[in-house]
Amino acid sequence: MPLLVFDLMDTVIVDPFYREVPVYLGTSLEELIQVKHPTSWIEFETGLTDEMSFLTRFYREDTGLKLAYPEEFKQIFFSAYRFVDGIETLLATLRANDQKLWVLSNYSNWVLQARELLQLDRFFEGYCVSCDTGHRKPSPGAYRALMASTGAAQHLLIDDRPANVEGALQAGMDAILFTDTDALRRQLHSRGILEG
Repeated sequence: MPLLVFDLMDTVIVDPFYREVPVYLGTSLEELIQVKHPTSWIEFETGLTDEMSFLTRFYREDTGLKLAYPEEFKQIFFSAYRFVDGIETLLATLRANDQKLWVLSNYSNWVLQARELLQLDRFFEGYCVSCDTGHRKPSPGAYRALMASTGAAQHLLIDDRPANVEGALQAGMDAILFTDTDALRRQLHSRGILEG
């Protein structure tokens, strides 16, 4: 039986960046993407910069924009963390069946708040996160870091991004493209991982 490995954002947790953050900033997602700094989040996600540097450099320098209330902005993320529809129940079912679960995620050290707020440790026994490894999916280093951490012979990645699924396949892992929880249930059932 493969070790089930879940991406976090928009697979387990609804990502606030695409919904709550534009509303808070009074802009559309499309407009926000035009003015946000192109690399500050990636640098934060891979541990190359700290939280304060990210918040200071949230916008592109040439826009003249700054976050008026950085601490309040950060809380928008934390207060919006919630499970993708149906996934909490599915994770509980998998754990009740003694299925071991891990996380492979591109995320910053804010993953610690997500773990605490949603009590993720009741489901996942290990985490391989880009802020700790310095590697983001679909970089081969991200998958190598996971395989070195788990020691499992087989891995099945569940991720909402096609590029990350393709990266897993190229790294010798199995993978499922996540679209919604019901579809994932059907796929896990067809593979004999989920009963009933």
